[in-house]
Amino acid sequence: MTLTEIRKEKRYKTIDLATRLGISQGYYSHLERGRRPFNDTLLKKTAKVLGVRVVVLREAVKSQMIGSYKLKSWMSNIKIYGLPLIKAFHYYMETNGIDSQTLDDTKLKIKLKEFVETNIGFSVLAELSENKALLNHVREIICASSSFHKNNALHQHESKKHPMVSI
Repeated sequence: MTLTEIRKEKRYKTIDLATRLGISQGYYSHLERGRRPFNDTLLKKTAKVLGVRVVVLREAVKSQMIGSYKLKSWMSNIKIYGLPLIKAFHYYMETNGIDSQTLDDTKLKIKLKEFVETNIGFSVLAELSENKALLNHVREIICASSSFHKNNALHQHESKKHPMVSI
């Protein structure tokens, strides 16, 4: 159970709970979404206000933070054939008659790895061929990086010819 679920079960609105805790609604929202950590004092006070044991609330906060981390994962930004990675993988699993519920974690990771290896190259090429702005951005970064490395190498070469003297 997450902190949000506990709060709703106890029929608190975020503003009401925040007021009872003596903090702003915005700060409480950050706590509930896992964007800010709970300190022990606030955790104990929140548990008391909600009428739950501290250990229960600690697990709820941990669960909320794990959920928040999953949503922030860089993998959520990957697209395969224009679909978010997870949706594309789900479609692949369905069309191939593979039930993810029957796979243990290791087998699921292997299937996802195989899917990404097979499809990511095509998706990158499709994105680059359709998105000229992205291709130009890649070119700018590469050019900027190349000139930085050239200038840095020249600077290192010059400093070897004229070493600085320290006193």
